[in-house]
Amino acid sequence: MRKPTVVIYDRLSRLFAEEAPDHRIAACKAYAESQGWEVVHVATDTNVSGASRLEDRPGMREVLSWLPRADYVLAAKLDRYARSVLEFQRLLKTAESTQTTIVTADGVLAPQTSRLIVNVLASFAEYERDMIKARITASKEHFRTRGNHLGGLAPYGYAVSGPVNDKRWVIDESAAAIIRDCADKLINHGASLTGLARDLTARGILPPAEHARQRAGRKLRGSKQWHSTTLRDVLYTPAVRGWLVQSVPGTKRGAITNQPVLDAEGKPVSAGPEILSAETWSAVRAILDGKARGRGSDRTGKAVLLHIARCSECDGPLYRQRREVKGKDYSTYVCRAGVGKRGIHRPNVIIARNLEELVTADYLKRFGSLALMRWAEPDGSAVLQLSEVTEQIERLAGNLAGLTPNGTAARAVIGQLTALEKRQAELQEESAHAKGRWVDAGGTVADEWERRDEEGRRGLLADLGTRVVVRPATPGAPKRFDPSRISVEFEGPAWWRDDPAAGALAGVAMEVSGLLD
Repeated sequence: MRKPTVVIYDRLSRLFAEEAPDHRIAACKAYAESQGWEVVHVATDTNVSGASRLEDRPGMREVLSWLPRADYVLAAKLDRYARSVLEFQRLLKTAESTQTTIVTADGVLAPQTSRLIVNVLASFAEYERDMIKARITASKEHFRTRGNHLGGLAPYGYAVSGPVNDKRWVIDESAAAIIRDCADKLINHGASLTGLARDLTARGILPPAEHARQRAGRKLRGSKQWHSTTLRDVLYTPAVRGWLVQSVPGTKRGAITNQPVLDAEGKPVSAGPEILSAETWSAVRAILDGKARGRGSDRTGKAVLLHIARCSECDGPLYRQRREVKGKDYSTYVCRAGVGKRGIHRPNVIIARNLEELVTADYLKRFGSLALMRWAEPDGSAVLQLSEVTEQIERLAGNLAGLTPNGTAARAVIGQLTALEKRQAELQEESAHAKGRWVDAGGTVADEWERRDEEGRRGLLADLGTRVVVRPATPGAPKRFDPSRISVEFEGPAWWRDDPAAGALAGVAMEVSGLLD
């Protein structure tokens, strides 16, 4: 007979020697043993406030990721879970969605009385929470329909102006000029996001968060670097048209996924003047969509074989010495331990272009047709989101029953339900995994190789366990490229190494198809 499973959780706001969590965890383990439960995981949070959000705690994220596979979650006392009623209720609802029971080792929340105590605790906060929520929702909806700023920082390129109940966006000319200049260079001068971000950093232009701090007279945090993703978000968001934006139900809030707030006639609600015209903004978005390269594409331009090409004499790395004469590339890979009077072995130098071409050809021949995989690390947020999305679906389904069939409102609700149900299915699949896993990144290794620059390609070589060993040239041999000096080894993709059985099967398949020598 299967033992019930339990995940133990402990939290400390501050870590002192006399407050170490060991005794509480030991108490939880003893309680679990007395109940006949199997402890499958122990998660702890140190220096974490009980009022913080569940998803902001590393240990709690571990607990959330285990919920679909655990019968109980156990803490020493109730306050270890949370000191916020709202956050505790979020945990309870999430646990309820996975049929998991929240208990404490001190007996306050026991398996037999947990649901009763929970309902009593929840009832005290429910009415006040609903009233506050209703007031805030009604207020936000009122100001949203008027195009008022709803709080927080204004989008980059704008500042907030006006009385408390009638705040609007006004153009921040210095930031708006940056947006217009970057848009022009993208459309008319073939610029790239990476190059533009590098140029902004070199010119000392503050990135959005630091610019807002400087404008408000606050102390800067010291980060003055622009990233291509930051600039992409600044140019891509509908806010540059002067429109209020909101996240799409079921998607993560961000410049790429946000949509304009629409009025009763389906038109975008304006919160201020436009920075980019409709024509310019459409052109910028088309360019950015066409140049999208996906996560993990490195773009720093370092040598392809840096830390991959090694010296046979000392096992040290070979470094690329760049040299160009009359437009021709004479760059080489050199072992520093074999250079000059202090060299510890004979010189080891090889033509860079030929070495890179040989390794690239061998690499793509072996692995180019493989589906590229990426590592997905669970953080528990999927389980939490699943509970919240399910609650939204139930609420909308209840509203739908009171609407006129085939009416405008009913069709709108059905559209929202469809999107939420799709997201629910995705989250159910994601929450089924308590541990990290390799997932299909889309496309093949060869496809990704073409999309990346030198540094990005170096990352791909490293991911597949590439090791290139170069031997010094034989004294007196002709000074030309000699492939016999090179030994290329591949451990295989990381997802093979993590799953030897799958790797062996894939290797056999490749041999059969003639892809391996």
